[in-house]
Amino acid sequence: MLKPILWPVLIPSLLFAVGLGSILPILVLGALSLGATAAFAAAIVGIMGAVSLLATVPAGLLIDRLGDFRAMVVATLTAIVVLGAIVAAFVWESPASIIVYTVALMLFAPVSDVWNLARQAVVAEVMPAADLAKAMTALGGSMRVGNLLGPIIGAGLMLVFPLWSVFVFAGVAGLAAIGVMALPIARIPDYPGTRVGGSTGKAQAHPAEAVAPATDDLAVGGPSAPPRRARLDVRWGAVVLVGISIMTLTIARSAQPVVIQLWGVTIGLHESEISLLIAFGAGLELVFMFLGAYIKDRLGRIATLVACLTIFGSGFIVMVCAPSLIGMIVSVGIMAVGNGLGAGVNMTIGADLSPAVGRARFLGVWAIFSNGGKLAGPTLISLVIAVASLRFGVLFTGVFAIAGALWVLVWAKRIGLPGRADGRKRRASRDDRRAARTSAGG
Repeated sequence: MLKPILWPVLIPSLLFAVGLGSILPILVLGALSLGATAAFAAAIVGIMGAVSLLATVPAGLLIDRLGDFRAMVVATLTAIVVLGAIVAAFVWESPASIIVYTVALMLFAPVSDVWNLARQAVVAEVMPAADLAKAMTALGGSMRVGNLLGPIIGAGLMLVFPLWSVFVFAGVAGLAAIGVMALPIARIPDYPGTRVGGSTGKAQAHPAEAVAPATDDLAVGGPSAPPRRARLDVRWGAVVLVGISIMTLTIARSAQPVVIQLWGVTIGLHESEISLLIAFGAGLELVFMFLGAYIKDRLGRIATLVACLTIFGSGFIVMVCAPSLIGMIVSVGIMAVGNGLGAGVNMTIGADLSPAVGRARFLGVWAIFSNGGKLAGPTLISLVIAVASLRFGVLFTGVFAIAGALWVLVWAKRIGLPGRADGRKRRASRDDRRAARTSAGG
């Protein structure tokens, strides 16, 4: 089922995710080692989130112009150049090194957005509706594997080599992703632009592509007038309604590592115990993401999102109710089950709501909800902790996630995402086509 996207998308995504996962835990450490203050080093990560949010819509427009697959290649090459600049800042250390490091990270944020949106657009375009949820779950799983393997590899490198060796590894992983995409096996049949260096810019070869008809050209000033971009045929009301719940999920996801670290220190856990808890949660998520793919197809997207938010939010509440090592293990396990069930749900819903024409442009708008949540999560919990207490901040995060589940449940009919009945229709249609081919062959 995943064969069409295995080599062109999933394998490169895994390589890119491993490289990205290796550098995420050391972004603050890198700034500190170049002489930044603790406040500035922490602010860099927040600024990256802000830049990512601002670049979301332009990233979608860029992908729409370059084409999905070519945008993936351009993003990977740019990431390699940016990582090279970071390594140079470490090797030729000078007073300007921290400036180079900061600017490079600001560039890396939108590059990562382009990569993520482009691969999502490829999967949404290539995979049939019946297999879309499984494919998006596999795509989300590749990021989770990267987040698990990347830090482990980075930690091993730093035991032997300097800190900047991790950035070198991330660049090598990016080169490996480019190499995979250049292989003949990475070409998707009947899908233009899936070969590195190919001449096709657009990845979506749709008959109603975003060029206005000839009659419209004449109406706006003759054939020499620039072609107009097609309007996005999107149910914006549904996008906003379900996007609010997606934002609550992203806020909880971005707040989770902050909460685990702060609460772990509060109850007296050692740093190594906290790290093991985070690794335990990441491994458990990988197990439950397969069940999440099944639920998305069998019970529907709304049911999956509600289950994800409810279970995920319950984990935060359990953490507050049981302030001990056992309580932490149980709460992290509950959060991992909920987050694992929701693996790929954001991308799947985005693909469900996206139009056939201008898909990448829409996905750029859709990513505002998730990128906004990534920026708001740590900020919001910091404000709550400052105003009230850490206990209330953890509890607030859990209640906020459960509120997101109630919100999408109330508006489920208005949103109108594929559900159980739609899955049955797709499977019946697939069975009918299979029977027709069998009888024709007979």
